[in-house]
Amino acid sequence: MIILGNRVPYEYFMTKGKGESDAGSEGLPYETGSYDAALFEAGIQNANIIEYTSVMPTDSKQISKEEGLKRLQWGEVLECIKAQSNGKKGSKISAAVMTTSVIDPKGKYLGGFAVEYSGSGTKQDAEASLAESVTGIIERRGYGKLKGGGNLIMYKDNVTDNGYKIHPGKIFEYENLDVTKKHGSVFTAICFVSYKFPTLKSNKSRAAANKNVNTKTKRRTKSKSSKQ
Repeated sequence: MIILGNRVPYEYFMTKGKGESDAGSEGLPYETGSYDAALFEAGIQNANIIEYTSVMPTDSKQISKEEGLKRLQWGEVLECIKAQSNGKKGSKISAAVMTTSVIDPKGKYLGGFAVEYSGSGTKQDAEASLAESVTGIIERRGYGKLKGGGNLIMYKDNVTDNGYKIHPGKIFEYENLDVTKKHGSVFTAICFVSYKFPTLKSNKSRAAANKNVNTKTKRRTKSKSSKQ
């Protein structure tokens, strides 16, 4: 018997989409119209989307969007870290996802975080908002405050007073739309397509011991037969 731990997301790809529609069901004006159109543009329209919170596993690995889309099967569950924005005709909507890496004071890579932006701002607005989000994340986890008390600098290594190195913007994906139809949707997403399962306990050693016992028994039986 093998006991496995919780699965850990491994390979992922980035995608984004935007869509508009004059159709939309009552109470859910975006889901079956503009959001579906955005999923279609992103290439994941035939998957069932499940959303994660925002932790990037230590060993996670990015693959190309083309490779990721090739792996998808009709109706499969596709788990994502996703930012989405919806709006009515005449509005401007935007969404962004950004990853940040974390290295401890001894130089060990711990993993990363993803932060999401959903609003109506420009790319620069999204960057500023996400930088604030990252600052909050690192302070809450006890990694310290930025040296010098300054603001987080995007796309560069930032060092905290506790010695942690934070690099925001390892990945940054932004999408926006000026809505011209009744409903509009945009989203950006990190989509996971494979997983690792850590082994917590294995009975291989017991199986090996049983095999040795069986082998010795067979040898003794064979030896007795030869003497007879």
